[in-house]
Amino acid sequence: MKARLALLALPLAATLACSGIPKNFRDPEFQLSQVVVRGVGLTGGTMDLIVNVRNPNDFDLRGTRLQVGFDVENSHVGDIEYKDEFQVRKNDVATLTLPVRFNWSGVGTAVRAAIGYGDIPYKMRGQAIMRTPWGDRSIPFTREGRAPLTRTQSEPGATSLPPSPSR
Repeated sequence: MKARLALLALPLAATLACSGIPKNFRDPEFQLSQVVVRGVGLTGGTMDLIVNVRNPNDFDLRGTRLQVGFDVENSHVGDIEYKDEFQVRKNDVATLTLPVRFNWSGVGTAVRAAIGYGDIPYKMRGQAIMRTPWGDRSIPFTREGRAPLTRTQSEPGATSLPPSPSR
């Protein structure tokens, strides 16, 4: 009888213990801190999205996968699938560099104009798989705003951006 009672109590205890896990976990925050244009050519270009991932939890998180869609002024620029693992220490920030290629034909004149200024209006939608002490969690996120835009040396075969117009 005691053995039967113990077997019945075990799943109940496990369920009650796990029911508190979502209260302890807070979603990490994804923020685009900068866009770096590495080069543009006749058909398109490449840029890096510099993304800060903030962990508000009292335990480390490990990202195992990150998928991001990137839009500028309602034009879809590109999709990124980042498969490298990354770690975000407890109550800390990790910075990721996400490369994206774009084609002029797909982004329209709004993006061309936005690239000419010192900052860029964006919308970033995505999903991250984060490993927690309790297992993997899928974290959807959406972020929009303006991010500073900088330029680096052009890639071979690419032309550099024109100087930024004054506002």
